[in-house]
Amino acid sequence: MDAISSVELAAQRQRSAAAAADAARVDVELEAVAAVREGEPLHEVAEASGIDSGELKHLDKIAGDIPPN
Repeated sequence: MDAISSVELAAQRQRSAAAAADAARVDVELEAVAAVREGEPLHEVAEASGIDSGELKHLDKIAGDIPPN
């Protein structure tokens, strides 16, 4: 494998990892908003999700309807 092919392969792995991280972040945000909407204490959801409580309130406002799992 030449050097350029190695760089291209590494770059593709990086893009794939970034896409997976983005998808995981969205999953956490949706689950956290759903938990708050189900009545879980905001501070507990914030702690468990790692999302600031102010950001959770913002996400709740902009999330709209979240389809059930």
